Amino acid sequence: MKHAEGAAKQLDEALARIERDKIIELRLDDLGDLMIEADAAPFDIRRSPYRAGVEDIVLTLSAAQRLPDELTVSVVLPADRAPSSPVGTAQAALRSRAADLADESWREAMAIRSMGHRQLPLGIAVGVGAAAAAYIAGYFATVVETAAVRGALVVTAMIALTIAWVVGWVVVEAAILDWRLPARRAAACELLAKATLDVTNEPPEVR
Repeated sequence: MKHAEGAAKQLDEALARIERDKIIELRLDDLGDLMIEADAAPFDIRRSPYRAGVEDIVLTLSAAQRLPDELTVSVVLPADRAPSSPVGTAQAALRSRAADLADESWREAMAIRSMGHRQLPLGIAVGVGAAAAAYIAGYFATVVETAAVRGALVVTAMIALTIAWVVGWVVVEAAILDWRLPARRAAACELLAKATLDVTNEPPEVR
């Protein structure tokens, strides 16, 4: 779990800076990596994430407990690498892509919630019916004298209770909880859609 601990530390530091300074930093090999996944050789080691930079930013923002009202995306390039596009052009592209991601994530959230709402009556009916079957089987298990029948009724009651819990909870979870994660992603993308882009270079190494 060493890597997970390192990733957790980096995430905590990034979230703390977002909350404190309203800045998220992204270290890239090229400014184009902000919008698309870098096309690199299979065994090359790179500083850019192995996904589009905008996707990496959204992953970080989605983990924040509270999003700031404004955000600056600070892209840091190597000392000898000039931006491949004007910063204004890159900022406009970033905002456009983030707005599209926000729309996609919100539609996904609404689709999940709608599915949960459609299935909720049936799920509740199945859950109540299974719970009633479990109660009836449990009752008869207490009055029958044959051990084999009693055991079968107990097993039936346990299966019915499991069905009642699983089916009932699945539809309630879809209707109330599952859609909130893509909705959170949509909120992060909306913030990114109005973010300011700042591009700098690392200072040259002193030899």
